[in-house]
Amino acid sequence: MRCSGKAVGFIVLAFLSLAGCTAREGARVPTGAAIVPTENALVLPPPGGPAVLNVVERRFGNAVEQDVNLHTSASTPGQNYLRAAFFGPTGAGLNQRTATYSAVRASEMMREARRAIPGVALTQSPYFLQNNYGPFGYAFGRGNGGDACLYAWQQIRPPESQRSPLRSYGTIQARLRYCATGATENALLAIVYGYTISGTIGDPSWNPYGPPPAVDAGLGRTGSPVYRMETPSGQAPVLEGERRVEARMQARTPRLVERPDAARPAAVTPLPAPQTDGSLPGPAVSTGAAGTVLVPLPTCTPEGGTVCP
Repeated sequence: MRCSGKAVGFIVLAFLSLAGCTAREGARVPTGAAIVPTENALVLPPPGGPAVLNVVERRFGNAVEQDVNLHTSASTPGQNYLRAAFFGPTGAGLNQRTATYSAVRASEMMREARRAIPGVALTQSPYFLQNNYGPFGYAFGRGNGGDACLYAWQQIRPPESQRSPLRSYGTIQARLRYCATGATENALLAIVYGYTISGTIGDPSWNPYGPPPAVDAGLGRTGSPVYRMETPSGQAPVLEGERRVEARMQARTPRLVERPDAARPAAVTPLPAPQTDGSLPGPAVSTGAAGTVLVPLPTCTPEGGTVCP
């Protein structure tokens, strides 16, 4: 069977048109990243800022990662973000690629920090700090124009003795990259202390937080009163233990108590010195320190019949 040239050309055009339709229907972002609504963010900055610009999400077979991009006004190059990775059964399917898990080590975190904020001399903090989710670490440095730059990291998972494939498994890793003009180190740390994890994985056994802490043994027990502590407006609450320590330190510190003026001894005003001829100066009235009136002795003149002392 022979086909004319026109028939062959028509068949080729038909196949090409079908192929083009198939390609358009399957178009997608090759990286697997997608912008999701802000209300779907797995982690959020503290109330009052910094402002959230958008949320970029990447799904894997074993994890969900999100970059919550934050407002940036510093002159140091780079985008501020709060990043979260939830490791666990995501229900994305077996054909999805797997996210790489890396343990939180100080050396690796510093390499991450330098990649996130290049050109800034960062120094790792030597202090042990905790927020509501457990311990965290950070590095701080100064960028362009004196910008304050901070890179913080945190891993949330129960101790190895409390987790198993059937209960209390799962891990959350969080990172914060933030530079701000005219800010202090403590101001940037406030973001680490105040951020909120709002997401979860819908599996009953997924629990990176571990079992809840035990209730204080003193609650409900006789002889363990609990007092209401009133905190002045604008000040951070003080723990009861810290308040007791401060009271003990104040009790040990000696205080100088100033006596009132009425209890002080009156100042003694010396009498006027005698003149060269043996007489005292003329009468004068002066007021003492305690408010008393001092009257000088009368002038001694033998001619007037006065007996001189």
